[in-house]
Amino acid sequence: MKTSAPWAVLGLLLLALLVASAAVDRGQWPGLVGDEATYLLQAESLAWDGDLLYERGDYDRFLKHWKRKPEGLILQSRGGDPDRGLTFGKPVFYSLYLAPFLRIAPVRGAPFANALLLALTALMAAHTLSRRIGPVAPLFIAALVFASVTFAHVFWAHQDLFLMCLVALAFSLAYGGAQHRVRLTEIFEDARTIPPIRFAARWAGVGTLLAVVVLARPFYAPLLLPAALAIPVNNRRRGLLAWAVGGALLLLLAIGLNLAVRGTWSSYGGDRQGFYSYTGFPKVDLPEGSFEEKVRQRGGASWLRAQTFAVGFDHRQTGWNLVYFFLGRHVGILVYFLPLLLGLAAFRPGEGRRALLLAVALSAAAFLFLKPTNFYGGGDALANRYFLPLYPAFWFLAARARPVVWSLAAALAAALAAAPFLLPLWTDPAGFPRTSEGGYRHVSSVARRWLPYETTQSHLKPSGGEDVDLNGVWVKSLSPEIKALPDGKALRYSGDGLGELLIGFPRPLQELDIEFRSPAPARLGDISGAALGTTVITPGGATRMQLRLRKPRARHRMWWTDKDVYLYSLNFRLPVEDPAVRDGATFELRPR
Repeated sequence: MKTSAPWAVLGLLLLALLVASAAVDRGQWPGLVGDEATYLLQAESLAWDGDLLYERGDYDRFLKHWKRKPEGLILQSRGGDPDRGLTFGKPVFYSLYLAPFLRIAPVRGAPFANALLLALTALMAAHTLSRRIGPVAPLFIAALVFASVTFAHVFWAHQDLFLMCLVALAFSLAYGGAQHRVRLTEIFEDARTIPPIRFAARWAGVGTLLAVVVLARPFYAPLLLPAALAIPVNNRRRGLLAWAVGGALLLLLAIGLNLAVRGTWSSYGGDRQGFYSYTGFPKVDLPEGSFEEKVRQRGGASWLRAQTFAVGFDHRQTGWNLVYFFLGRHVGILVYFLPLLLGLAAFRPGEGRRALLLAVALSAAAFLFLKPTNFYGGGDALANRYFLPLYPAFWFLAARARPVVWSLAAALAAALAAAPFLLPLWTDPAGFPRTSEGGYRHVSSVARRWLPYETTQSHLKPSGGEDVDLNGVWVKSLSPEIKALPDGKALRYSGDGLGELLIGFPRPLQELDIEFRSPAPARLGDISGAALGTTVITPGGATRMQLRLRKPRARHRMWWTDKDVYLYSLNFRLPVEDPAVRDGATFELRPR
């Protein structure tokens, strides 16, 4: 096998991604996603004004560039004193990276900046891994990036891909020296032949990159451990000193900047609030003093408070979260980051690589414990975006050189196994994350059919609607065929697809009435999760059907209660041949 062929494959894929990122027009998307407005406004403020303060000019400039309001803008009062002005309530590093790109191309700049950083990261990681697993390393990286959801994050203005790239670059530096196999102590860099300044600069760079990641999201602090253990044992003292100094200087600089500009050491501290069209925006359509009034009404929304850690452990909820963490329909890492198995398959002990798995486990455990109802990133997150910065740890587990044929087969198998779940992203990587029906575009029909819905997660809205309370029964629609009415007092079924409902009740529920308003169907089709009992037609023309529910699909606490909730699935289809319900039907649920 020619060593240039794997590099050509990786290079062509990255080039195609760069071209696609430059061609996409984010202004054509129906809206912004999650925290994009904050990162983009912050980057524009840095690019045009050279500061982090939110002013009316920032709002007007964004409106001019994007032709829409900055929905989901998160602002922070300076030291808890709104009279000192408002700053943006997100870490600055990603916006600082975006700023020069947005100055050139305000709307198209962010995707290209993401793609460029990912391309550089992938090439550097492939170069590092080629020293461990041989000439197939570029194909491994190609599979890790393009047979997972990683590449699709390029088109979103979120910091997760940025943080992932910094982690990968840090470990590329850490494992990037020439490998010398020594039985007693594995040394991958002979410090006697490396100039001291170059050696110190490498490890200071590792510490600096990881410090940016940890300061942006402290959950990733365990990644510091494998980086420290990767320092050559025969020169660990000097390496640790450079690593610690690089990280400490960055931390001190960033904390000092935050204290000077924000009045708190972190962008997650102080009083923070989100703003939308329905709330109005400060300095635009909200009166002076509205920020502090909102803080008095709703609280400061800071992560740095005791309530963040007063979650408590629940074994049932945690058990289900572990299932969803690995195999969840929307967020499962074995679904959307399947090539991580390549790293495990090529794992070889040494150079602190066991600590990579420990770091991932500790960080994931922190998310599961502190954010049990949103361990994946919430809202319109593309799969598990919180896991994305941990993903490179699996890249650098690989250190066992395999036969070329085996390596090629493994990379191809990873791509083929991921195909049923990544097909929507492969065919339209730059599409808006929501479908026209309100579902999540990255979730394929295979995933919807075979993988469990994440019942513990509060932010998932797969049908585009909120969950509702109907006569004491909690109901969430999992399919676009069923949506809640604006008043939240009934559900509306339309279309000819299979309606899927998740039903919750505080105690075991054996029977349930489904009552259709007139005009009502005479029967239901394709019922699963319940058996149809008696049917009664009321004098007003409504139809009340008795449903005998199957056993609960799950039982655990939810985001609104510390007590267990019994959860049931109910699927059915309306007979479209029935003229009475050809245009849909409205119904309620009542417990018996």
